[in-house]
Amino acid sequence: MDTNSSLQAVEAMRDRNIDETGLVQTEAETEAEAENAGGESTTKVGFNILNTIIGSGIVCLPYALHNAGFFFGVIMLAFIALLSQFSLYALVVSGKRTGTAHFSSVTQASLGQTGYHLLNVSMVIDMVGTVILYLMLVGDLATSLSDIYLPVALSRSSIIMIVSMVCVLPLLFFRNTGPLANFSILSVLCLPYIILVVAIRAPLYADRAQVDFSFFGPRVLPAMGVLAFTYSSCHAAFPNFLGLKDRSVRSWVRASSSASAGAGLISTAFAITGYLSFGGKADANILNNFPASDNYINLGRLLFAATLILTVPMAFYPIRDTLTEMLHIDPERHITSRVPESICTVVVFVSCALAAAACTDLGLAYEIIGALSSSVVNFLLPSLIYLWAGTDVSLKAIVRGYWTPEDPLDLSLPETLPLLLKDTSKTVFSVRQIGLWLMAWTVAGFGVWVMVLGTYNIGRGL
Repeated sequence: MDTNSSLQAVEAMRDRNIDETGLVQTEAETEAEAENAGGESTTKVGFNILNTIIGSGIVCLPYALHNAGFFFGVIMLAFIALLSQFSLYALVVSGKRTGTAHFSSVTQASLGQTGYHLLNVSMVIDMVGTVILYLMLVGDLATSLSDIYLPVALSRSSIIMIVSMVCVLPLLFFRNTGPLANFSILSVLCLPYIILVVAIRAPLYADRAQVDFSFFGPRVLPAMGVLAFTYSSCHAAFPNFLGLKDRSVRSWVRASSSASAGAGLISTAFAITGYLSFGGKADANILNNFPASDNYINLGRLLFAATLILTVPMAFYPIRDTLTEMLHIDPERHITSRVPESICTVVVFVSCALAAAACTDLGLAYEIIGALSSSVVNFLLPSLIYLWAGTDVSLKAIVRGYWTPEDPLDLSLPETLPLLLKDTSKTVFSVRQIGLWLMAWTVAGFGVWVMVLGTYNIGRGL
């Protein structure tokens, strides 16, 4: 390649919106910059990611710690936080390299139609399961409160259906989640009290339970499914990345890694506190372990139920959008009225509510959703996307000593021009590149392990 060709290549890459990191700037990033030139700091985005990770799954962590074994569970809490952080990194890097900024589009660009359909199916299962799980939690919490404060006894299934039809269903007919933004803020503000009150009040009941400090617990693999569900955050990777003022990989790593570390510390402290207080009797909803006479916990129950009611629409809208697109009844993308979309909304949500009313084993619901779908969405697919599109490293390339530039897309910098003229027959990958490649395989292996063996063990125990 002569110098003129090299300069033409540089100009061509500049025309494709190369950003300061040397990677392809996506159309979504360009639009985000035009609409929101200010953006948010890495600290604010880090808190957004933290709020995404620390959700309803935190109340089942003492239960998961008991089933995994105390020491193995604590190790896995830290390990899965690390794997989750890699998944967040892998998606954004792969999106940069493929010029996309959506989970579905980067999956299709990297893994083709097979990966795209696998993501859609897994996302639907994950979100439907999450909606059912949230409604189950609401039913348990509201039943406890009604038994204490209402003069009329109501069954759990009745409460679930009443709350679903009166409080949740009316929130499901907006075109998007924009009108629910204030509800989301209110929901997030409730979580700190819930976490703190459990952490403070739980030690008061520590002398009532026997704690087993065995390394492995009785149901290790199902417990991994619960932990996989707890660290679910990949669906929010690109929206948070596009919210950064500095949309570089370096800033994204700072924001996401601080959030993952914070989530890991909070989750571990919460899990250990709950487990040391209630031991093997820790319920899948730790709030159920507290007596009805504890008014501080009762307020936590009320706030948690309100939080879940306001969060259900956030989990339901992706289901509706995916299904209406698959059925070609989305009024924004297809020439159709909103009636079919509304019918789909009612049918799917009522089905979720009926399933929540019929299912009473909350721990089993956490395990199935985590093993069957969260393991795919948050670990398996992000790692495969990175291996196919986020890196140039491969076993064949390592063995043959195949040379590639350190950053093959960083052609916007003049000092990279000599690289184009060098002999490309000999060079090795950096330790960092190979380390990330090995990490990707580790994350993929964990996703398969939890999905296949975890689901099998859960099914065998039914």
